Amino acid sequence: MVNGEFKGGSLVNRYKITGTLTTRSPLHIGDGGMMSDPSRLTLEDDNGGEVKFTTVVTDVRDRAYIPGSTLKGNMRAWATQIFTPLDLACVNDGKRAATLRDAINDKRSPGLTLAERLFGSAVNEGKLEFWDAPMLNPPQISQDQRKVYLAYDGTRGTIILKSVAIDPATGTAAEKKLYNYEVVPEGAKFKLTISGQNLSDEELGMLIFTLEGFNSEIYPVTLGAMRSIGFGRFSFDMQAIYCLNQENLTDWLDKAIQSGHAGYEGLKQLSQEEQGEKIKNFKEKFSSAIKAEEK
Repeated sequence: MVNGEFKGGSLVNRYKITGTLTTRSPLHIGDGGMMSDPSRLTLEDDNGGEVKFTTVVTDVRDRAYIPGSTLKGNMRAWATQIFTPLDLACVNDGKRAATLRDAINDKRSPGLTLAERLFGSAVNEGKLEFWDAPMLNPPQISQDQRKVYLAYDGTRGTIILKSVAIDPATGTAAEKKLYNYEVVPEGAKFKLTISGQNLSDEELGMLIFTLEGFNSEIYPVTLGAMRSIGFGRFSFDMQAIYCLNQENLTDWLDKAIQSGHAGYEGLKQLSQEEQGEKIKNFKEKFSSAIKAEEK
């Protein structure tokens, strides 16, 4: 396993990956709030007040979005669950790194799993940055869907669903425990952006494998609440890979001086041919790392 630099080390490379997440089932990432809206729900509760519903997180446009922290946490949990049995490049003679300094100083092994180096752990920050994923456009709702979906809001890109609370003693619906909650319906598209620094080919292979986990029918990466009943499922489409390395660093610096861009702006976008070859190489390196651990 290649011992790559940590995120804050000397610059080896800088990547940005973009793609589209499309909901395949309702999505509820709550903001902890409740609201009433007579234009969406005209019912009254037992006290004559307006019926409220739990709300989803929204951005400055008052449109639903996916927080970067949600993406990171769920993708990290999925990768950890999948690859923990392999323990890729983490343990050296049964001894784990207690601090980042221990991990860096251990020349024989980084003392961290590949997933920990990539997504972070208690002793390191991780190499990836997960950007908030804005909704590209509110899903288009047909007239037939409008008859099924309650209270569609074209600005927020959401509908309202109803459910009942379950009485834990009887396992049946609790009396007068109907509640309403806001969800993003199927077909909504979100722009996903993940950036990273000093990524090895093995680490990029793991990231791409995890992104493709959104498309899995057997054990998919899911987001939000009520995932046990099928909520929070997506399809993922890769769009572009941008890369800065020692080969194009001078050109990037020159363009940065001229245009004033910095950070992950102005990175070279790989052509479709280059991108295909890179993805193939990342996957092969990752596959080789797995096979090496199995021996």
